[in-house]
Amino acid sequence: MKWTYVIIGLIGITACNSNTENKTKVSINNNASQPQQNIQYSEKEIISFLDSIGCLKPDIWSKNLTFEVDSTLNGQIKLNHKLSSKDFEKLKSTIRSGVIDIDFAKRIFPILELDSNLIDIENNKLPIGFYSFDNNEKDFNEFSISIGIDGGLFWSNDVYFFKENKVIAKHKIYHRYGLELKHYKNEINETVIYYKVCFASGTGVWWHQYNFYGYNKEKLIPLLTEIENINLQPPWRYRSYWIESKILNTNPLKLKFVFYNKFIDSLNNEIDFINDSTEVVYGFDRLKKVYEPKFRNNKLNRLKLLTYFHTSNDLLFVNLNYDRFKKEINSKDKRKRQTILNYLNDLKHKFKKE
Repeated sequence: MKWTYVIIGLIGITACNSNTENKTKVSINNNASQPQQNIQYSEKEIISFLDSIGCLKPDIWSKNLTFEVDSTLNGQIKLNHKLSSKDFEKLKSTIRSGVIDIDFAKRIFPILELDSNLIDIENNKLPIGFYSFDNNEKDFNEFSISIGIDGGLFWSNDVYFFKENKVIAKHKIYHRYGLELKHYKNEINETVIYYKVCFASGTGVWWHQYNFYGYNKEKLIPLLTEIENINLQPPWRYRSYWIESKILNTNPLKLKFVFYNKFIDSLNNEIDFINDSTEVVYGFDRLKKVYEPKFRNNKLNRLKLLTYFHTSNDLLFVNLNYDRFKKEINSKDKRKRQTILNYLNDLKHKFKKE
């Protein structure tokens, strides 16, 4: 993916001013090779650059960094399409076969998009998958139907969500490695469904998010998007990082994150900067109908999670870890100190060039 974001320009700043109107358009290409040090700044210039980043308010970056994931979470299609009793009964008897007549599918699924690769032309059939969210899958109270084969053969699926005989939503899910649609009951006994979305995939680089939605009467509403696994390794960027979450509990929702950030020295060796883990509980806000994270320490927070997105987030990363950068620069570990200075030098050169 290519990302273009408007961020606060920092080059030339010598004093803290979070109200600056000097903005720079930054384009990050994840396929770019590791940048070269075309300019070697003095240590004084590098530290001044670090200080200029450290004094800004970190939330100036958050809206741009979350645009893609928020759009995917909140942009799914809402529907209100009621099936006739006859069509609903026919659908229930059809589901078990794993295929559906194309003409029938066109009648009951709104905004149906048919890929020629999905259709069995000879038999006029369309493959489907069935996911029940009821204790007894024969109840057909809350369920979904995926269009096409939901394994790794197809990288994405359209999924229709039902509340009894009414189609209430259509989600376009780009999963890349197979649809993983799961569900549970939350604290107030409402059904929550979640699945993984793939935002990037390749050698040494990938990004997967968990998207959570809740049944709210006859609506399916967005509750949360959260990191499942993000990885970025050399030579794609000069900062190497990895983060992965694991769902420990669903009532309440509790995730464990394991994460690291590393820099690469002049000999291509990895230098640890952050290597940690933490658990986060997500409280369900009954009024807002969303999950709210309850960060219990300073290891992670909402902004720190954004520093693992594949976006132009290095300024936010430096800002949030300013004290750590200052500590390491003042440490006696010369190799680590020089590697961090090189990273900041590259970062300063990058923004001056752009």
